[in-house]
Amino acid sequence: MISGFLLLLLFNCAATSEVVYDYNLEVDFNQYDTYVLCIEDFTVEHLNYPQLDNDLVRQTIGDAVALEMENKAHKTNVLNPQLQAGFRIIISEETVEFENCEHSKHLEYWESCTIHEETYEEETLIVYVADFETNKVLWHASVLCELNKPEKKLIPYINGLVKDLFDTYPKTQVGRNPDEQKEL
Repeated sequence: MISGFLLLLLFNCAATSEVVYDYNLEVDFNQYDTYVLCIEDFTVEHLNYPQLDNDLVRQTIGDAVALEMENKAHKTNVLNPQLQAGFRIIISEETVEFENCEHSKHLEYWESCTIHEETYEEETLIVYVADFETNKVLWHASVLCELNKPEKKLIPYINGLVKDLFDTYPKTQVGRNPDEQKEL
């Protein structure tokens, strides 16, 4: 019975990342054909977290965003873009204090508490699409993520995250999958 309770507790504590998104309901996303990636988003910002924010992570995210924009029938055009696509990596840090209190048999009250501090880092990946001319964000989506992975696992992980985020993109006319084009 105890092992069943522990198993239930384990499943209830398992982390699931949920995509959060928002977009401008007044915009017809099908009217846009061209885009450009925001080049500034490729610059490493969080120098204190090189295992989470580095050139490989940013290049992989940028490549995944470009692929998904192409999958949504947007063509890259640096000379005359209608949209700008980009991403942000948010890293937040929280320190939690744990108390380990020992009960005194003689005085019947909490005699002493030993404090242990642990710092947790939480990463959030945000992708966005903005109107290039007005510079207003039209759509954005975010998800909690874990970027501290070996390269072999990191690239497919990021590709999957960005695909999940773009599943919320409101364009209804989509292009062909690039993998299908390779088969032709």
